[in-house]
Amino acid sequence: MAKNAVKVNRIPISEAKISRLQYGQFIEYLCDLVPGMWAEKLCDGSFEGLKPYIFEHIKETDNKEKPWYPTGQTNRASFGKDMMSMISGNQSMRIDIGGDTPAEAGVAQDGIAILKGQTLTFSCFMRLHGSTNPVKVSFCDSLGKTIQSCEVKATADWAKQTIAIRPRATCTSTTIKISFKGPGVLWLDNASLTPNDSVQGWRKDVVEALKALKPGVIRTGGSVVEAPSYGNFDWKYLVGDPEKRTPFYAWGGLQNPKAGLCEFIDLCRMVGAEPLICIPFSRRTPDYAAEMVEYFNGAKTTAMGKLRTEHGHPEPFKIKYWQVGNECFGKDYDDGVKAFCEAVLKVDPSVKLLANYPTEGTFRNAGDIIDYVCPHHYGCDNLEYCQSDFDNIRKMAKDLAPGRSIKVAVTEWNTTAGDWPRRAMLWTLSNALACSRYHNLMHRNADLVEIANRSNMTNSFCSGIIQTDNHRLYKTPTYYAQLLYSNYAGSIPVQVASTEGLDISATLSDKKDELVLFVVNDTKKAIRSGLDLSELGVRPQAAECWILTDKKKAGEPDATNTFVDPERIAPVKSMIKWQNDVQEVRFAAFSLTVIRLKLKL
Repeated sequence: MAKNAVKVNRIPISEAKISRLQYGQFIEYLCDLVPGMWAEKLCDGSFEGLKPYIFEHIKETDNKEKPWYPTGQTNRASFGKDMMSMISGNQSMRIDIGGDTPAEAGVAQDGIAILKGQTLTFSCFMRLHGSTNPVKVSFCDSLGKTIQSCEVKATADWAKQTIAIRPRATCTSTTIKISFKGPGVLWLDNASLTPNDSVQGWRKDVVEALKALKPGVIRTGGSVVEAPSYGNFDWKYLVGDPEKRTPFYAWGGLQNPKAGLCEFIDLCRMVGAEPLICIPFSRRTPDYAAEMVEYFNGAKTTAMGKLRTEHGHPEPFKIKYWQVGNECFGKDYDDGVKAFCEAVLKVDPSVKLLANYPTEGTFRNAGDIIDYVCPHHYGCDNLEYCQSDFDNIRKMAKDLAPGRSIKVAVTEWNTTAGDWPRRAMLWTLSNALACSRYHNLMHRNADLVEIANRSNMTNSFCSGIIQTDNHRLYKTPTYYAQLLYSNYAGSIPVQVASTEGLDISATLSDKKDELVLFVVNDTKKAIRSGLDLSELGVRPQAAECWILTDKKKAGEPDATNTFVDPERIAPVKSMIKWQNDVQEVRFAAFSLTVIRLKLKL
């Protein structure tokens, strides 16, 4: 038996309970994040043109977007962007086949996955002049063999053409071709290819993975909200008729506006999460903020409520959480944030308002109206710094906003936001353990920290806990760590003393009839420790235990999952025979161990 047993008791760390909103996620428009979740299989369906990403991790593989290119008898055709005739965005694709003899040409795109048995819908707005020939839509395998082909009849006026595609074979590197036989001119816009099993536009596999996480809250916003380099982003790009929305770029990645804010809200509610939406602040006005909130929360008799009704949503969305700006700080923000909050509250006094970074200026000027301040902890592995930041926020709130219970929403957190040469650390077991220790820290600060949104949801140069390609996904070790916390943590944090090498959080259920321990061993050696539960009244039982570690036992903290080995690091469930008040447990090297026991009342 270990000499120094860790003692757990029923004494709560604070009167506050652990909020389910601590297990939040973050989805922002950034490179391939949202495209990796959205079910659309075509890149640049609006024919706006692609741009390289403005950051690089592995430049040879970073950019997953595939361009359209000319195909067929290209010597007879001209290909260009028409800025005078389009359905949405800035332009459409124009294919002009000249001469007076027949020729066939069009555009193509590679790298599309079609799966046998998965029915898809192809659609595209088309306009045809000077030809009565049908427009052909065909799919070819990597050797150029046609595996599917259909035809539609385009007219002289823009019209949406729709085709059901029923693949007879699986090919994960298919080429789609859209062509016609001229002479004549064909215009294309808003091309789309989506599986029929998509869930309100989102990938079915991503929705299932996100739902399993039980996220209490999902935030959207991020850098696109404020950065002028993104073309003065406007939330109105992301509402209304999906076919008429304006495509935009974020970190270079072309964003499909059909995955808009209403669709984001749908996703949140499908997976049981509260939506948290950022309101643009920079270069904006309080009236702009009020208008945005009125669109989503106002009665249908209001000006923006009428617009929402025209867009097919007569009932208010009733969004509770609104953050004014993203990563704004300094005098302009401190002086302006209160006016934004006041304008929002005139529209809907029931909402909860989140400011940005916790500064003295924000507390002084808006402490009487905000509900949360929002540090971003990119460096969550530095627990000493994070704890000192929480302590400093407590002090500022007490001194500068007395009588108010302002809480913390860590609306972005991870071990790093940059560190580009080493960014693949975000995929690793080590990162999962660092994030687990941060969850333990938030448990210990449950009186202050109500909301936390780990960054990011998918892809995003390794930070996404779900990694997708054109037809599959895998979950990173950090995904599985968060799954354990969100599914099994109790609501009452109780006192526990950690032993050297271990970081422990102990939680009780609301009824205090169940104890769950989260034990992180981020050292390279296994640690045996006694757990003293004598004050809790534990029956002899078979306790449930989950261990998240490297199944290959390679002793490598940088081990990770891949498409080839997607569950190298995934929780393994077992049972522990719990027979004594003090039980010795072995905690594997580089592991998160979760133990759940029933208690006597």
